[in-house]
Amino acid sequence: MELNSLEVKTAKSLYLPYREAIIMPIGDVQYAGGDKNDACDVDRFQRHMEWGMKRGAYFLGMGDYLDTLSPSQRAALKKLEMYDSTEDMVEEILGQRLEKFKKLVKGTEGRWLGLLEGHHYAEFADGTTTDTRLCQYLKAPFLGDCAMVRVNFADSKVRSSCIIWAHHGVGNGRLLSSPLNALEHVVKAFSADVYLIGHQHKKVAGPLDRIFVQWEADPPQIKHRRIIMACTGGFLRGYMQGHQRSGRAQGTYVEQRMMNPTSLGGIVIYARPRSSTGKYHLDLSVEL
Repeated sequence: MELNSLEVKTAKSLYLPYREAIIMPIGDVQYAGGDKNDACDVDRFQRHMEWGMKRGAYFLGMGDYLDTLSPSQRAALKKLEMYDSTEDMVEEILGQRLEKFKKLVKGTEGRWLGLLEGHHYAEFADGTTTDTRLCQYLKAPFLGDCAMVRVNFADSKVRSSCIIWAHHGVGNGRLLSSPLNALEHVVKAFSADVYLIGHQHKKVAGPLDRIFVQWEADPPQIKHRRIIMACTGGFLRGYMQGHQRSGRAQGTYVEQRMMNPTSLGGIVIYARPRSSTGKYHLDLSVEL
């Protein structure tokens, strides 16, 4: 597990009379080069990123940025006895796809809280991966498989922070509630304000309020603190009209396995540091 603590700036809220930080988890893009058979909704992804940049958002990478190699494919590739020239050719192709993706996120450098590693990435001979090289380009810390990130509000009048627990995710489920069911077990083990997973491509979130007693008040008072659980969505289209492979009509992975399509796009988290009667309070909301 990786730990990271950093400061962000807040801006005037679009909807409420408070200042807020906008946090946008980005994952399961699975960009495959942008040709006509690429299942990634590149246009939607670019508009999503542009919306965030216009509003001064900060991004958190949730894994699977490129549609490269799965765990089984990486294992199979390692077993092949390839000539050095063949390995160089494979790396060149992977590097070209990474360079194309960099163009899609150009201008967001320095706005990332970190990037998690997903299931789809490729390894290079020097020990780097498509994910770690993307981190270097975006000037973002590499967060590995699981991380807790503390977001401090540098310009807030009250000393406050928002703690995020994030994991790319594992497993799957047919029902919309399946990622939230998994996160409710995580909530028992880790103390955070926001709990995020990806992988399932579902765009779903739920607030959960916790009750506590402010014993130092006179008289003692019952208070609540809201947490957010969310599966962060994705940009991979499941059903594409006219999709072809090997010169004939053939569906994507989702279509072949009779899976349900998901609502594409990402979620937006609004974190608002507030002070009530001199006490720290964090107001959280999420938009799908």
